[in-house]
Amino acid sequence: MVDDAFGPTYDFQNMGDEGNEEEINEEPPNEDAQDFYDFLTAANKPLYEGASDSKLSICVKLLASKSNWNVLQKYLDFFASMLVGVCPFKDSLPKNFYQAKKLVTMLGLKSEKIDCCVKGCMLHNKENSAYIECRFCHEHRYIPRKLGIGNQKYIPVKRMSYMPITPRLKRLYASTETDAQMRWHQHNRSNSGILRHPSDGEAWKHFDARYPNFSNEPRNVRLGLCSDGFTPYIQASSAPYSCWLVVVTPYNLPPEMCMTKPFMFLTCLIPGPSNPNANIDVYLQPLINELQQLWSEGALTYDISMKQNFVMRATLMWTINDFPAYSMLSGWSTQGKLACPVCMDGNKAFTLKYGGKNSWFDCHRCFLPHNYSFRRSKKGFTKNRVVKDEPPPILTGEEVWGLVHNIPRVVDNAHTKLFGYGVSNNWLNEAYFGIFHTGKIIY
Repeated sequence: MVDDAFGPTYDFQNMGDEGNEEEINEEPPNEDAQDFYDFLTAANKPLYEGASDSKLSICVKLLASKSNWNVLQKYLDFFASMLVGVCPFKDSLPKNFYQAKKLVTMLGLKSEKIDCCVKGCMLHNKENSAYIECRFCHEHRYIPRKLGIGNQKYIPVKRMSYMPITPRLKRLYASTETDAQMRWHQHNRSNSGILRHPSDGEAWKHFDARYPNFSNEPRNVRLGLCSDGFTPYIQASSAPYSCWLVVVTPYNLPPEMCMTKPFMFLTCLIPGPSNPNANIDVYLQPLINELQQLWSEGALTYDISMKQNFVMRATLMWTINDFPAYSMLSGWSTQGKLACPVCMDGNKAFTLKYGGKNSWFDCHRCFLPHNYSFRRSKKGFTKNRVVKDEPPPILTGEEVWGLVHNIPRVVDNAHTKLFGYGVSNNWLNEAYFGIFHTGKIIY
């Protein structure tokens, strides 16, 4: 039964007790982890003897009811006051929605509101936080809103939400339910030649060989990033509102966990009304800065099963998206004759004589082996054409960087494309994720 459920190679002995074979030096939690455990101990006490809920669980349920069913805050305030009225322990329950939100915020999973240029040219944070207009298009940061006679309030024209990933990655090692699972990729690799997890793939193994210092610590985190747009509102007009999400997933977890809802971390919520296009680089700046810090410096984290403090590092292994979003994240436009991100400027696309559209018919035969019969076919594909060409070269990461590093960044000039765009190249900008071009990876 166990083999049917988990497979004969599922290693239960290494699930969370790798220290059985060698002695582990136990350490007390670091200050941040200790504060978290102290808070849980205090807030997770039962409301009364025999109760199944605690003050923290009640607060979480109040917040969940607002997000799941769009309950108005004044209704939640009424429910909270009603519960306080019937409970003999008045201090054990939140008196309103604000108190519930304040208590849950103490878990440390914060979110940040960042003002944006209405055209997506820049973010008003860090060194740009003092600007009241965009440095590039000079659009105003705020708009006035009247509160009454002679009173008005200035509110941001556009604002994005950013949820840091470091605290959430730390929480994976703070819980006994997920801590051991974060080392699953190290102790449950398959030698059968069947790809059942990304850790069995060539990209993962290539990364391990190139960065042994990172891979020698199985608790370091491998991340995947996904981005796509959706329409949050019922549209009454012909102009839809497009809101974009950026989701990060840890791939250390076993296959049955890593793509489930609890482990898909929403990091960026990019407002509309239209898609960010090439300016998505601007909205990704907070995430990129955090990823760079996690790669170079790491974050002090407490491993509860091994009872050790360690420096957790993280790397972004790949991005997952559809073809239009591919264009935004890579910086290579997926439109026009040069739309193919693999062949790039080496593809043989042509324009249909009467349709006027681009066609990539018969561009694939160059990838076949030299002795393949389709290469010599003069009737099955383009008439009277024999293909002897080699496939386009797979560029190294350094070669890709040499192509894009001189392109002005979006934050320097939001409306500049590389000279020759659409003719000799399709580079839109110096995209942060342009280095993750298909087959051309820089770690």
